[in-house]
Amino acid sequence: MRRRAMLCAALWLMTATAAHADGGRLMNGHASLSVDARHDKVLVSFRIENRGERRVGLPREIAADTELTRRLFDLREHPGEAPVPYTGSMVKRGPLSLDDYVELAPHSAHTHTIDITHAYAFRPGTHTYVIRYEGSALADVRQLDSAAGFQTGALMFSHTQR
Repeated sequence: MRRRAMLCAALWLMTATAAHADGGRLMNGHASLSVDARHDKVLVSFRIENRGERRVGLPREIAADTELTRRLFDLREHPGEAPVPYTGSMVKRGPLSLDDYVELAPHSAHTHTIDITHAYAFRPGTHTYVIRYEGSALADVRQLDSAAGFQTGALMFSHTQR
């Protein structure tokens, strides 16, 4: 794990456009984010590993949706930690149902990428940002009342907005 973190730090320093950070634990699992900010886009990949013996439920908005419908990520400028305004769609929702979750089998992993380029007000020019995700998942994919919180670690990346 330490070698992986060092490699990621080196890649970030070399390119200043792509990054990776590991984060929080989910039940018996692990969640992380990576960012590819090349080619005038900001692509955020969410990866989660289910290391447990039960099927878990991942929120569809982070595991399968292609567009954001709310401020899903905590995105801040660096240095200073000023929040980057969310400018994407806002969809009012009712209570979540089992259909709002994607099932993840035991001892498996899932990765999903979302383009957030137009969903946040990135400043013109080259700037450094910090991104995090905090949410909840179902410890038992069949029970809505089994939600458990999880979060990713903070991830720093650079993006050039033209």
